[in-house]
Amino acid sequence: MILIVGGVLATQAFVRVPAGYRGVLLTWGKVEERVLPEGLSFIVPIAQSVELMNVQVQKAESTESAATLDLQEVSATVAVNFKLMPGSVNTIFQELQQDYVSRVIKPNIEESLKAATAHDDILKERLSVFNIDVIAVSLTDFQFSPAFSAAIEAKVTAEQQALEAKNKLEQIRYEAQQQIIQAEAAKNATIARAEGDAEAQIIAANATARAIELITSRMTPEYAQYLWLTQWDGKLPAVVGEGQGYIIDLGSLIGGSK
Repeated sequence: MILIVGGVLATQAFVRVPAGYRGVLLTWGKVEERVLPEGLSFIVPIAQSVELMNVQVQKAESTESAATLDLQEVSATVAVNFKLMPGSVNTIFQELQQDYVSRVIKPNIEESLKAATAHDDILKERLSVFNIDVIAVSLTDFQFSPAFSAAIEAKVTAEQQALEAKNKLEQIRYEAQQQIIQAEAAKNATIARAEGDAEAQIIAANATARAIELITSRMTPEYAQYLWLTQWDGKLPAVVGEGQGYIIDLGSLIGGSK
């Protein structure tokens, strides 16, 4: 019997602290200053016990409403990554047991959110008093009130409509400029054609006048007769010699010869 009791006590004389944890040593329920590290540690059976404290990075979340600087109501879910200071787990256990998340972390998240929209520095300062190290603070769900969200949406819509109207105005202005340019080009082309036609007519008229002047200066009776012959249609005139003092009726001569 003694051997059995001795064996049981021997097995209870050692405690194993897993990785990522520290052991809070209790003697008859009193917290000792000694903190047990990872691995096997010797304790006094029956008189002493060990509470395991997680010193890994943990996460706590809290959703609260707060007001911005311009008094707009916002709702935010704050996620805090934290870890217990390994050398102070005995103090944490002595003051908070295992309820440190509900007793100090979440309430301080709520207070810091109301004070300054969850500034990291405020939360670190508040929780360091409890030997809890704040690793990071982030907003996982940040929402404005429905009225403010509608106002923002209306503003964005108005800005988009204004931008669209501005772009439309620029398009109309560009198209008008294009039409002006095209009309100016058509006008210039018309003027150029008119000037070209007028210049061509002037050149033709000058050439005709020069030809008439040249022909007139060189006109002789023989050349005049030549011109008459080149334009004759082969029909004899009814009379000849008009203006020369005699008239001959060619028709009567031809009829008389018959």
